Amino acid sequence: MSARIAAPKHGDAATRAVLAALGLSHSPFPPTPDANHYFETPGLERDLTEAQHCLLARKGFVLLTGEVGQGKTTFLRRLLRAVEADGARSSLIFNTFLQGPDLLAAVLRDFGLRPGRDAAGNIAQLNRFLLTCWRAGTTCVLFIDDAQNLDAGSLELLRLLTNLESGQEKLLQIVLAGQPELEDALRAHGLRQLASRIVKHVRLSPLDPPALARYVDFRLACAGDDGRVRLDAAALDALYRHSAGNPRRVHLIMDRCLYGVIASGDAAVGAGLVRRAAAEAGFAPAAVGTLLPRVSRLAGRLRAASRSARFRRLALAGAAVALAGSLVALGFAPAERPATDETELAHGRG
Repeated sequence: MSARIAAPKHGDAATRAVLAALGLSHSPFPPTPDANHYFETPGLERDLTEAQHCLLARKGFVLLTGEVGQGKTTFLRRLLRAVEADGARSSLIFNTFLQGPDLLAAVLRDFGLRPGRDAAGNIAQLNRFLLTCWRAGTTCVLFIDDAQNLDAGSLELLRLLTNLESGQEKLLQIVLAGQPELEDALRAHGLRQLASRIVKHVRLSPLDPPALARYVDFRLACAGDDGRVRLDAAALDALYRHSAGNPRRVHLIMDRCLYGVIASGDAAVGAGLVRRAAAEAGFAPAAVGTLLPRVSRLAGRLRAASRSARFRRLALAGAAVALAGSLVALGFAPAERPATDETELAHGRG
């Protein structure tokens, strides 16, 4: 089994010290969705534009699906911002363990309404609110993340909500985002009416190798990297094989790589470092030992050194040398040639 480690939080002192040593303003590879630095591709931009048009034109359901870590929440929040910029009112539900009446109550609260105890009364209240917005020319959009957790009854409730009409247009537009299991649920015979109302289905796909290389450069540049941290071709190939182009996996692996680049004077990330970082993240054969506990202790020296202007340069140099030596001892040697043993080949892609 591969060794798993608990990475320090991105706001803690050890992480800040390592990022500062690399000249980065913040973590390029955070563990949570980052809609402020959105990586654009022609396909994603086309899907975003089409989904936005379907919602603002009040055409019905938009479905967004993708594997875990594929960027659904980031896409969803960007779509929400886009429709709000065009004047839409929105409700975002991310706690989909709420079902039926509780889900309906959460929708009302997020639209700024006060739900009652009666489901029929809540639907009537929501209908009045939506009609008021429609008369004012405002489109209302309900966004539901992790919709694969909704049961059949809750999905049928959402279909009933789209029956609320002005006589000419649907009063509520709905975006369902979830894992591929959501597609399976919508194929059920009892949900065929809901499925028939889906006017746009966005399927998020993994990054291919060229897009992965651009993505890594983009994330580093957003954090202020000036080209110091870089991956060679073998490292990018290893990153693709161990992440399968999944953005969340890329973040988990590259975040650990940042703790290893100090071992190299030019901060080059080699294939060996990527493989060991992937093992630490649980995506590859186990690395020798663990990395972050020792790095965190040595990073404390970097942090302490920054408090003393008189001895700063000498202390930083000494701490950096000690940190590099520890990384090398853990197996993070620079310029290591890619392994070609059967163990690595067996793990191949993802």
